[in-house]
Amino acid sequence: MKIFLLLFPLILIFSLSGCSSDPKVKDIPVSEIKDAIISQNLIDVNPLNDIPAQDAPALSSVKDKIEESFMLGAMINVKLRDVIVVKTDDSEPIIKALEDYKDSSLKMFADEYGEEDNAESISNFVLKTIGNYVYFIATPNSSDIETTILNLIQE
Repeated sequence: MKIFLLLFPLILIFSLSGCSSDPKVKDIPVSEIKDAIISQNLIDVNPLNDIPAQDAPALSSVKDKIEESFMLGAMINVKLRDVIVVKTDDSEPIIKALEDYKDSSLKMFADEYGEEDNAESISNFVLKTIGNYVYFIATPNSSDIETTILNLIQE
């Protein structure tokens, strides 16, 4: 029993210090992220569709959870080039909505359009939460876009 009482505080301290090792996240407007992606020409389609993500059908059910957002993609729905960034205090419903979007829309691109280019976008897709940012990327160069996002939001 004494060993447990001695070990419990140590375990607690180590587990709490592990939680604090998360990268610090800056509070920047999502428009800065969008501007960086556009200025670096990281999406290879023209014209580029640029809308608030809450206006997209995939996120309409959770638009009240969104503080700021954008969705960049191909104007014509033949090439899969989706970049969605959402700033929110409640990421779980956003992630669920984006997972549903991934399961339905990305499958459509793979099954119906089936271009090799779209298959690459699907295989490189990213859905992550960092701090109060949720981002969804489905492009052939998802890692480049994710690096740009992380460089902007992480301290």
